[in-house]
Amino acid sequence: MASMVTLRTSQALATRQRLVDVATELFTSQGFSAVTTTVLSEEAGVTRGALYHHFANMTEVMEAVFEQAESSLVEAVIRALESVDDPRQRFLALGGVTLDVVARDPVLLRIVFMEAPAALGWARWRALDGGRSLALIRGLLDDLANSNELVAGVEPGVAAQLILGAINEAGMHAAASTKGPASAAGQLELMCRGLLVRR
Repeated sequence: MASMVTLRTSQALATRQRLVDVATELFTSQGFSAVTTTVLSEEAGVTRGALYHHFANMTEVMEAVFEQAESSLVEAVIRALESVDDPRQRFLALGGVTLDVVARDPVLLRIVFMEAPAALGWARWRALDGGRSLALIRGLLDDLANSNELVAGVEPGVAAQLILGAINEAGMHAAASTKGPASAAGQLELMCRGLLVRR
């Protein structure tokens, strides 16, 4: 009996993941507004009933797609920053590394900075984005604060929110521009540099 329950759970998780993966492909190629429950279920090879078993509507599908994409983005940024030993240089590289990751992955760029904000609305998108991304930035700032590298008056919690907002705006700019993210990376570094004490 226990093995049957485990099998059903495993199959349910596989179906949900299949829906998220196919939705990611469709949202990237066609845009969120063009994808219906019928299209998604047919492309995923499942019934609409199976789709509604996991998601109440397409907005919930987008939330799952965004959370997966945003998690992938944060993990890639963390891996890239691990190669930078100096905390100051790691902080200064944050914006450029983030934009470089999305420049090399058009799926992340489109989902995180175009389709998800439009589909979910600013408030919901920002709430979902304020977890792992904000924690990463806050951690970098806390490291700098602990080693007295931040200028007087910088509040890491507030500064992390502002930097996340700037990176998100840069990502949206990159997603909407044919020039890509390169032009914004330098501006993000200058902004971050202003929070550091001069050596």
